[in-house]
Amino acid sequence: MRLTAATVAIGVVLTSPVMEAQTSSRAPELKTVLHNAADALGMLRTEREADLIATVRYWGTGTMTIAGQVFKVTNYAGTVNFHVPGMRVDITRTAPDGSSQRAVEVVSDKFAWNETQPGTNPTPAAGIANARLLQIWMLPQGVVKAATAAGAATTVATTGEVTTLTFPIASIGATLKATIGEKDFIREVEARMGTSVITTTYSDYGDWNGADYLSDVMFPRHIVQKRDGTTVLDLTISKTNTYNPYVVMPVPENVEKAGSAAQAASR
Repeated sequence: MRLTAATVAIGVVLTSPVMEAQTSSRAPELKTVLHNAADALGMLRTEREADLIATVRYWGTGTMTIAGQVFKVTNYAGTVNFHVPGMRVDITRTAPDGSSQRAVEVVSDKFAWNETQPGTNPTPAAGIANARLLQIWMLPQGVVKAATAAGAATTVATTGEVTTLTFPIASIGATLKATIGEKDFIREVEARMGTSVITTTYSDYGDWNGADYLSDVMFPRHIVQKRDGTTVLDLTISKTNTYNPYVVMPVPENVEKAGSAAQAASR
């Protein structure tokens, strides 16, 4: 159990213990599994063991595959706000022909858009918000939060030393299965959304904030994601900021208008 209080940089935090009201009516085994996974990740803070992880930032390098072509990722910067929920991913990559590209992909609640630089020139990205939200809940901390929020719909199964959590995320039409292995770390997450199967594996957990900024919050150094069996992202994390950094992604006016118009047209 970790008793270090994390600095909270946004107005609202999860002030109730992860295993308190939301799981009190469920089987003790599930309650224990969720508690142990949250504790292993460093999510539980203060003597009340409250989940105070609201935001994270992480950086890395690696490769990604787009339309069958492998790109070298020279900078991958992810910022996540679990409460909005929202996420901005800023990617600098080199194409097979040697050209440099930058892609900034954002989601905030039900709205998704792209930018040329963070906060600059937003362009609505229709029909992709749920897919981007899924990336939030597939992160290790996101899994614990989503499984807890799913309540009685979350089920647990244990085979030997391997435990799996299965739960729906009704708001985005997805079902997740998370595999928990040694030291109660989440090792693999499989998500099914529509006809797609997305699998992400996590390894080499540690505190990557830096020796002078340790938070005791664990994050995987190696992340590999596959879509329908094909690797689409292979990322090595170089640095994290897990002290609830300031992370916001306000919805641009043109994106909100486009989203509202699309919703009205679909009625």
